[in-house]
Formats: sequence, structure tokens, C-alpha cells
Amino acid sequence: MKRYRPQILLILGAVLTMASIAWELVRMAPDTTYIVTPWSLRGYESVHGSVTFTLGGLALIYGVIAMLPISIKPLWSRLFALVMAIGAVIVAVLYGGGERTMGGGILGWALAILGGYIVAKAIKNSLPSSFNSTATTLTMLGSVAVAALLLNLLIFGASRSAQPWLWVAIAAAIAFGLSITIRHPQLSANRMLMLMVSGGWAAIALSAAAVRTSLLVAQTKPGDYKDVQVTSGYFIALFGMLIALIGAISLWAKRRDIIITEERAARQRAAAEASAAEIQAALELAQRHQREARATR
Repeated sequence: MKRYRPQILLILGAVLTMASIAWELVRMAPDTTYIVTPWSLRGYESVHGSVTFTLGGLALIYGVIAMLPISIKPLWSRLFALVMAIGAVIVAVLYGGGERTMGGGILGWALAILGGYIVAKAIKNSLPSSFNSTATTLTMLGSVAVAALLLNLLIFGASRSAQPWLWVAIAAAIAFGLSITIRHPQLSANRMLMLMVSGGWAAIALSAAAVRTSLLVAQTKPGDYKDVQVTSGYFIALFGMLIALIGAISLWAKRRDIIITEERAARQRAAAEASAAEIQAALELAQRHQREARATR
């Protein structure tokens, strides 16, 4: 059971998130008055429930993809990471509303620095092999600084309005770039899974105000609505996505440890083979000297 704990957590968390559609997401406080019925909204009665169910379904699908043995092959891992990014954009296309304003300030600089890091990693791969570690580090830092400054000036420096799918596409592209440029490309899919589940958890966590507003809109007469609270379905979805995130992190950590162990074993094996070759060469040299010494007597 312990061996499959990450997989169990991933599946359980995704299923819990999907199941939240059957529960109440938001209601009027029972001890206060409400305007008219409906005084509560269940998940299947609200677009928020559909979004949450879809996020849980994606977490389940992405988790199964990341569990596949083929997903630790570098090419397939990058391909699966790309599929996850495209899936996030599709969700934004299906459920996105009007334009949203993003960028500027700390958020703009954060996006610019992440983008600059991805550019710097691409530049690092093309640096000549003659560069030592100091030159490589200075080049990387300079590339991050210059790329981040340019991106902030051109794209993220000011607040801009665009359709939600475009903002999600930008975030997914940055997440994809980070997942494939960090060391161990075999783990690209696992890193992307963690980022996607984190994004899904954040989307649910930030939806509390939206689901409360949806209940108020559903009221057909004006009045003093007093307190509106999110309830069980919302917290089940939030808790389920958190469990899925823990499973995704555990799966990544487990595979990372396996890869590191295999790399260490490969280095030790190579060192042992090199040492054995040197010993064999020394023995052969000593035997040759002995034969030459006997021949000269």
C-alpha cells in the first residue's frame, strides 16, 4: 500500500474534487433571513460546480498520464507536459467569461522574471563548451536580467485586458517552459502535473467570492441578504485538490529519488570500470617489463 501511496492520493483527491459537484457550494447563513428561494446553490446548479468538476477530472487524467511508465522518457514526458498545458487553455476557453485585467506591479515582474529564466536556460544550452562555471553563471544571470527587463517593458509592465484563455495560455506556457528546462527532463510531466494541480487548487480557493455572488444573482428580489457563506461542497473540492497536490508532489519526489539513485549508480559503475581498466593496464605493463627483463638476461 505504501508503495502506491502517491497514486492513491492523486486519484482520491481528484475524485473528491469531482464529487463536490453533488454538495452545496454556497448558502445563506441559516440563522439570518434570506431574500427568496433559492437560498443555497448546489454544485450541479452552478457553473462553479462544473468548473470544479472539470478541474478534478483534469487532475485525474493528468495524474494517470504521469503514472504511466512511458512518462519518464524525456520525449514523452515533454509531450505529456504540453498536453497538460493545452488542457488548461481549453478549460479557460470553455468557461472563461469577459475580459480580465492582469499584469503590472509585482505580478508583472514575477511573470517577467520567470520568462527571463526560461530564456536564460535556452541560451545556456547553446553556450560554447569552453565556458567555465563562472562565465556560465554570469551569462545566465545577465540573460535573466536582460530578458526580464525586456519582457516587463514590452508585455508585463502595465496592466492589460484580454480574454481569460489568453492569460491562462501565458501562464501555461510559462509553466511548460519551467517544467522542461529544469534538470532531469524525464520529470517534465511530473513537474507540470504539480503546477497544474496547484493552479487548479488556486482557482478553487479564489472562487469563494464568485460562488457567493452567484447565489445573490440567483435571488430574484432585492433585499437585505445579510451573510452568505461557502459551505461543504466548496471545502470538499478545496481539500480534494490539496490531497491531489500532495500525491503529485510525492510521485515527483519518488521518481526524482529513483533517477538520482540510478545516476549515482551509473557514475559508480563507470568509476569502477575505469579503475579496473587502469589496474588491468598496470598489470599488463608490469608483465611486459618482466618479459623484457628476462629476455635481456
